[in-house]
Amino acid sequence: RRKKRATEPLLPAHAPMMTRRTVLAALIALTEYAALAHAFALVRQGRVSPARTATFSAHRAAVAMEDLVVDLGEGFGAVKAEFQPMFDGGKIFIARYSVPFNLNVEPKEGRVVVTKDDDQMRAGDVVRATSTFSMRMDTSFGLLPAAKKQKCLFDVTGKEWEQIVEAFTANRKSVTNEVVMVVERPPPKDSA
Repeated sequence: RRKKRATEPLLPAHAPMMTRRTVLAALIALTEYAALAHAFALVRQGRVSPARTATFSAHRAAVAMEDLVVDLGEGFGAVKAEFQPMFDGGKIFIARYSVPFNLNVEPKEGRVVVTKDDDQMRAGDVVRATSTFSMRMDTSFGLLPAAKKQKCLFDVTGKEWEQIVEAFTANRKSVTNEVVMVVERPPPKDSA
């Protein structure tokens, strides 16, 4: 009979031995589970949109749903955004700004309202969503888990001001060349 060395695990004879491959597979599965749990937590907190599809639910105007496909640029792909407009007769459009950018907005009644005209937006426009970055677990060569920044679309409607500012300021020159926003323009006052 062979004597067990002190370094061998003390397992019952019927217990399967874990090889390096099974330990690595278990670690990868555990890491993927943790990343998935983290992603669901971010979705619940409203920090990212599930499956990179944003569903915006703000004040429910009696109008049809608007569908947009928002190109996040720079190889980050496109996001389908679906939401109800806030204003009857309003206009929804995409605004793009080079980073760094200046944006004159303020929180007003749960909305992010533009306070000063520029070449794309007018005072009174409402920012509905902005591009931002979130951390995502990815695997290198299919084995090693690694955190990776992913550009996504963040619904700003009804969020805390600190979260909104954090989403805007995540668009830094070190990670992107442009910020992308979904903006809603109310109808002209004379047509209301």
